[in-house]
Amino acid sequence: QGVYPILYPPYPASNDPSSSSTSEDDDYNVGSPVLEVSDSEFDENVPPRESPNHDGGARKKVRLYQFLLELLKSGDMRDCVWWLDRERGTFQFSSKHKEQLAHRWGMQKGNRKKMTYQKMARALRNYGKTGEIRKIKKKLTYQFDGTLLGLKRADSHSTYLP
Repeated sequence: QGVYPILYPPYPASNDPSSSSTSEDDDYNVGSPVLEVSDSEFDENVPPRESPNHDGGARKKVRLYQFLLELLKSGDMRDCVWWLDRERGTFQFSSKHKEQLAHRWGMQKGNRKKMTYQKMARALRNYGKTGEIRKIKKKLTYQFDGTLLGLKRADSHSTYLP
């Protein structure tokens, strides 16, 4: 016993002279939104950015570690974040300009609410659980995993600071 999607016939358009409807049907259709029902599972699994009806200007979602790595590599916003030891992947945020960087990250993500350093730092702490970035004991200092820097997995643990 499989579950099959329920398919409903489309509502007749009120301005279509070929559609036959009663006055009761006309009252029922007023203000009803047009609903699209698909019998394909593919449509439901397409992320919004790949959907054919989605705005063509949408970008692929960039993760925070990618955003930070690109900023550090390009030298953009070096008054907000900079390398302490590029070879080891350690970097530090400016205590004065960390909110400016967080705001830019929020804009990059397309957030409607203001991104704060506190919220961004929570994401950085979560990376510690997954291994992409870990917190260094020094204030506002973090370290990328060696694999993100293009180092071999075997070497990545040796690149971490003690």
